[in-house]
Amino acid sequence: MRTRHRPVRRTVALSRTRIATPTPPGRRRVTRALVTAVPVVVPLTMRLVFPGLVRRLGPRGGYLAGFALYWAGCYSLTIGLLGRRRVQALVRQPAHPLPSPRWLPAAALLLPPLGAASTELLPQLRNADPAVLATAATVASVNAAAEELLWHGLFVATFPDDPVRGWLWPAVGFTAWHLAPLSVRPYRHGTLAFLAPAGLIGAGYGWVAWRTHPLRMTPPAHIATDASGLRPAHFWLGR
Repeated sequence: MRTRHRPVRRTVALSRTRIATPTPPGRRRVTRALVTAVPVVVPLTMRLVFPGLVRRLGPRGGYLAGFALYWAGCYSLTIGLLGRRRVQALVRQPAHPLPSPRWLPAAALLLPPLGAASTELLPQLRNADPAVLATAATVASVNAAAEELLWHGLFVATFPDDPVRGWLWPAVGFTAWHLAPLSVRPYRHGTLAFLAPAGLIGAGYGWVAWRTHPLRMTPPAHIATDASGLRPAHFWLGR
C-alpha cells in the first residue's frame, strides 16, 4: 500500500513545485516590454480601427463594432500577458487599505461618478425609459470591467513597485485611447472637454488601484461613472 501511494505523493509535490516556480527572468522582461508598449499600441490601433469600421459598417454599426473589438482586446491582452490565474487573483484577493490621508483616495473614487451624475445623468433622466437605463448600465459594466483589467490590473500586476509604469504611463494610454471613438463621434462640448475628465479618471483610479493593488476599489466607481451616460445609451439603441 505504501508503495502505491508514493508516486501519487511525488506527483502532487511536483505539481505544487511547478505552480510555485517563479517566472523566468527572460520571460518576465519580455512581458514587461509588451505591457509597456500597450499605452502606445492600443490607442494607435483603435484610432485606425474606428474610422475603418465606420466607413465599412456606417456610423452606428462601425462605432459599436469598434467598441466590441476594443473590449475583446482589453480582455485578451490582459489574460494573454498575465495568465488566467493572475487575473483571477486580481479580482479575488482582498484589497489593501486606502492610503492616508483617506479623504484623498475617497475623493479620487467619488468625484467622477458624482460629476457624471450631475452633468450627464440627471439632465437626461426625464427622457430615459427602462431600455435606456438598462443599456447604460450594461454598457457601463462591460466597458468598466474591460478597462479596469487592461489599464489598471495589467499594469499593477506587472509593475507593483513602479509608480511611473504601474500608474502614470497607463493613465496616459487610457486618456489617449479616447481619441479613437472621438474621431468618428465627436463630443458635443469638444475634444478637450472629454479628454480632461478621462485623464482625471485614469490618473485618479490608476493611483488608487496601484496603491491598493487588487481590483476591488475602482471597478464600482468606474461602472457608476460610465452608467451616467444616457446620451450614448440612446445612440446604442439606435434612437
